[in-house]
Amino acid sequence: MKKRGGRGIHFNAIEEEGLLVTLYEDPNCAFKWGYIGYEPISLRVGEGREALIACMRRPCTISLGEEEVRLQPKDLLYVSGRASLKLGGRGSLIVVGEGLSGEGGRASFTRRFRDVKPFTSGLEGYRRDIYTLVGEGDPTNSLMAGFTEGWPGEWTSFPPHRHDDKVEIYVYYGLGRGYGIQIVEDERGVDVFLVRDYDAVVIVRGYHPNVATPGSRMCYLWILCQIRGAKSMKVEFHPDFRELPVGKSHLIR
Repeated sequence: MKKRGGRGIHFNAIEEEGLLVTLYEDPNCAFKWGYIGYEPISLRVGEGREALIACMRRPCTISLGEEEVRLQPKDLLYVSGRASLKLGGRGSLIVVGEGLSGEGGRASFTRRFRDVKPFTSGLEGYRRDIYTLVGEGDPTNSLMAGFTEGWPGEWTSFPPHRHDDKVEIYVYYGLGRGYGIQIVEDERGVDVFLVRDYDAVVIVRGYHPNVATPGSRMCYLWILCQIRGAKSMKVEFHPDFRELPVGKSHLIR
């Protein structure tokens, strides 16, 4: 089920196997996901495009011509240029972010979650561990990605910030029997979504803090797609919270 607000779009966890579903698409950016069944799912990357493919829930295998890459949950594969891929691994959730690749030909690389050293951002009440797998300095043109794992019952993506030059997707996990509240707010209004494990929210614009129920953790994959300007982690903090200390952060004021 899809619930669309003025600023964000909420999708319940995908249940149907074997389909690659487009969640959001514009000329510069697309987000897709698929729940793999007995048969592989096909993905085509077009000329002048790049894609980040995240493996969630269970291991998956991605075939790219003669090359085969096995990903564990929370690993990422990057591909740019014209490519046809087969995505296998029954029970795995595949999340794809696509953007413009700029100049250059075919390229690919893999990022392993186990190889990333996290850091803790925020203070009591809004602490989270940040895992940046693909950042500003990596060889992508428009895509960045990683994982945020909040502390039990605390806020993440806080102080509230926005980056209207980038569209973002969150795919949640680790909430267990609890749930999270995702807010997406701008000057024209606010969208509020109740999210559970493996739901997704596409953040089109606006500030987007979230919080977990006590005893649960707000954990999510995030993929950013730069739709205007040069790729960056630059954000704008909400004016009511600009003086709130951030501590160490992957974001740039």
